[in-house]
Amino acid sequence: MTEIREAATLVLVRDGAGGPEVLLLRRTRDAVFLPGFDVFPGGAVSDVDEAPVDRTTALRECFEEAGVLVVRDSAGALTTHTVPELEERRRLDAGEQALAEYCERAGLTPATDGLFYLGRWITPPGPPRRFDTRFFLAPVPAGQTAWPDGTETIEAFWLTPEQALAEHGRGERLLVPPTLGTLRQIQGFRSVTDLVASLADLTPYEAPSEDWPIRSGTLAAGAAGYDEARFLDPAAGGHTTGRIEPGEAVAVTPAVTRLTAPNPGVMTGPGTNTYILRTDREMLVVDPGPDDGAHVEAILAATGGRIDRILLTHTHLDHTPASHRLRERTGARLVFRRPAGGLAHHDYDLEPDHEPADGDHLVPGLRVLGTPGHAGNHLAFLWEPEGLLLAGDLVMQSSTVVIDPPDGHLGDYLATLRRLLDEPVAYLLPGHGQLMADPWAVFDYLITHRHRREHKVLSCLARAPEGIETEALLARVYDDVPAAIHPVAARSLEAHLEKLVDEGRVRRSRKRVQLVG
Repeated sequence: MTEIREAATLVLVRDGAGGPEVLLLRRTRDAVFLPGFDVFPGGAVSDVDEAPVDRTTALRECFEEAGVLVVRDSAGALTTHTVPELEERRRLDAGEQALAEYCERAGLTPATDGLFYLGRWITPPGPPRRFDTRFFLAPVPAGQTAWPDGTETIEAFWLTPEQALAEHGRGERLLVPPTLGTLRQIQGFRSVTDLVASLADLTPYEAPSEDWPIRSGTLAAGAAGYDEARFLDPAAGGHTTGRIEPGEAVAVTPAVTRLTAPNPGVMTGPGTNTYILRTDREMLVVDPGPDDGAHVEAILAATGGRIDRILLTHTHLDHTPASHRLRERTGARLVFRRPAGGLAHHDYDLEPDHEPADGDHLVPGLRVLGTPGHAGNHLAFLWEPEGLLLAGDLVMQSSTVVIDPPDGHLGDYLATLRRLLDEPVAYLLPGHGQLMADPWAVFDYLITHRHRREHKVLSCLARAPEGIETEALLARVYDDVPAAIHPVAARSLEAHLEKLVDEGRVRRSRKRVQLVG
């Protein structure tokens, strides 16, 4: 298991013409951690960092990477000490001197007591480096400049949070969820003074860090099943299994039960989830799944044989076939959107009794969301009383969903994810896998994941101005995944190229691809 290192980050904020501006530094393309991403200055705790360690680390890392040290002047006011030259900054980076030693020689007082705490983020499992990072904010003078060190960071940008978020949304700037979450915390202010005044009422974001007990042991924070174990067993009594058991009825809440079909696989994970929603008026079943006899009987047992309506997030064949038998047995009405004609993997034998529109309330508190991307007819259902999004194949635990043109469309998928950032979703109930918390962080990750791959596509095309065969482009863009996965990756590449052609950024001629301009 990758070691989790203690770290700290500093958000510098200055007044600008359009409101408060933050400093973002662009990491080098060959960096091991977050290559090409824009980040706040920050890094790992050093053995020579003095107490308070996290705040000292934040100040030191900002000085090393940006040449800006937040200090107190002789009157005790916050100001900055700026050093474009690299010699002293590199000595700090190498651990040859502590920040306290540098400040003593320079007659400076580091402003550890002048930083505002914003929250704590922990890198989820998977990346080659993981950090447990405290985020702090420091106001700096208007007109403050920064000097990247040229080693870890190569460009500096002062942007309003709104600018940075908009550019990320358009795929122009790569930002990770902690950066995005922090930008949202501090957006919407007219001045640094207003922003700082608001921090007294800020509730910092605190990523879960403690192991959670389950029947067979514990789950580490960020592990698959961790969010669900915390949700179902908030008293930490060790009552959950931490995994999906096909056929087991899981009471997510008194209103919502999950049954997982016995159809595990590469594309379906542990199996297709069927959700039963009990409302004051109706018994609803969402995504009945495969036509498996035991699964159908389990659904009927969980509903007491009564099903008023069957709701389908989409009509892919791992979500719909059991609808036929359930409809015959119960007389349930079918609610879904018809797919376009001639597509693979859709159930064309079903006819809807009702094709809902985006925003419709099927019953009080259950709102329909049009969510195209994975499939053109994809819907999600938001159970507003509990903030539960029955998400279908919008998200998939521990993986990303396949976007397979012509049915899937990457531009639509990204627009759907951006739209969902503004919806009151508290938890995700995916079509495959367990409950997921912090949905906005999930959406941020998925958007960034796709943008990162798109940047790689564009970078590879830029190095081949005369154009390149699609097969050769696939090998370059997906050189970080095993060749055995390339057939699936080819569909994802097709989705990226379709989006870029739609945007006028790429042209295609038979199997050849070329960057426009």
